[in-house]
Amino acid sequence: MTLSTIATPERSMHHQNITAPRSTPPNTRKNGFLSTLASYLTSTAKSDPKPVTQRKPLITSWNDVDFVKLNSLVCNVLYDQNNYEPLITEIERVVGRRREHCFYGVLSVILVLVLLHDAIGAITAFMTLILPTFMTVTAISSTASYENPSFLKDHQDFFVRYWTVYAVFVTVESFLSSLIHWDLRLLRLIFMSMCLSARIPVLAATYTKILNAVSAIRQIIDNNNFEKAPPPQSVTILAVKTKTT
Repeated sequence: MTLSTIATPERSMHHQNITAPRSTPPNTRKNGFLSTLASYLTSTAKSDPKPVTQRKPLITSWNDVDFVKLNSLVCNVLYDQNNYEPLITEIERVVGRRREHCFYGVLSVILVLVLLHDAIGAITAFMTLILPTFMTVTAISSTASYENPSFLKDHQDFFVRYWTVYAVFVTVESFLSSLIHWDLRLLRLIFMSMCLSARIPVLAATYTKILNAVSAIRQIIDNNNFEKAPPPQSVTILAVKTKTT
């Protein structure tokens, strides 16, 4: 046996190792947008519970609301690490824009469609009904309300005044609209939006006037809420009739 015949198997094995096709590891192919979307639509997996961390609130009242804080709130929601992060990343790749830009674009389209249908009605419903209702439920059910009773009382007083003024204003608006046949929703939008601001004392002044009117009506009712005794003349006539019988 020669040296070449001994080295042949080693060279052949080395040649096989070099020329052997490389096997692709599983799950390395990049999924497309439609397959990624379909996987999330058909997936039933739940997200793992997140550790609770103490964070400083960004917005605590109506006076804290501005565009910078609202944008920070939206970005915190969109960039939160959850099971839908790959899907959102795939949407960013397909559209070629950041996720907050995509969100604002979709929101703008929906807003334009709603405003083209009934701009005054949509804005009025949002500012005078949806937003105050959300603020009311949030103030009552928040953990700060249970930990700080004065916080809850202040918010309860504010929203009691707001909904009282709103009920009276809508009643007067409906009565006037039936008489003059005008659409007064724009006036309601301006007035109730001013009532939501703590910097303008419209709500306190209006609620005081309503309270004074209700107190005056209640006083009139209380002063006349008694059963009158029969007059003396009717009593004597009744006694004479009983004697004659």
